[in-house]
Amino acid sequence: MIESFIILAAFIAAIIDTSLGMCYGTVLTPFLIISGYSPQTVVPAVLLSQLAVDIVGGTTHTKVKNFTKKDVKVALTVAVPATILAALGAFANVRLPKTITKGYIAILVLVLGIITIYGIRLKSSPKGIALISSVAGFNKGFMGGGFGPVVVSGQMIFNHDVRPSIAIGDIAEIPVCIVGLLTFAVFSKLSFSMIFLIVCIPAIVGSIIGPHLTAKMSQKNYAEKVIGVVMLTLGLITLMRIL
Repeated sequence: MIESFIILAAFIAAIIDTSLGMCYGTVLTPFLIISGYSPQTVVPAVLLSQLAVDIVGGTTHTKVKNFTKKDVKVALTVAVPATILAALGAFANVRLPKTITKGYIAILVLVLGIITIYGIRLKSSPKGIALISSVAGFNKGFMGGGFGPVVVSGQMIFNHDVRPSIAIGDIAEIPVCIVGLLTFAVFSKLSFSMIFLIVCIPAIVGSIIGPHLTAKMSQKNYAEKVIGVVMLTLGLITLMRIL
């Protein structure tokens, strides 16, 4: 019975992630832990399924032209520093109190959410995007989350269109997930279980649907507002858990 709910949760999480560029781990990780799985099983299961979602979602984003050749340069500007900082974040995992890091991510997401909702835009800057991507990568490596909300809204704030920003959020996360899995394999026991398949299969199906929703939302000009509201909600929930 519980497997049916996990399948549904993975499917919904993948649709949200590939349509908005965020929230896969935020939705699925706590659900799996509540379902009785240990963090040692949940983390690699989420990372592996996230990798599958990003690959399939990125392919679909390309097919529906949310991501085109002109976006490759920005994607590399996001992916390279994010991947490097993800590794550093993983190594720093035991160094800082989790409460401090959660508070920092919550405040950062809140601020970016407000900026996104009000449509504030800065001059296009590759350095600015690289900086925000480094922060997002560190978040992913350190906490396992906080990548999508930061990297997607960061691109939009630096004057990048919403459709490729969402697509790049998924595509740039591919090497980040690979680094996370390798780090986990090296420094912890990585053993495969049936939950990997239970999560991956519905997530892959959901990731085919999400990019089509991205295209539709951007045509109606409310994708930015949806992303802003989701980010504000995530930030507030994170702060409430801390307090």
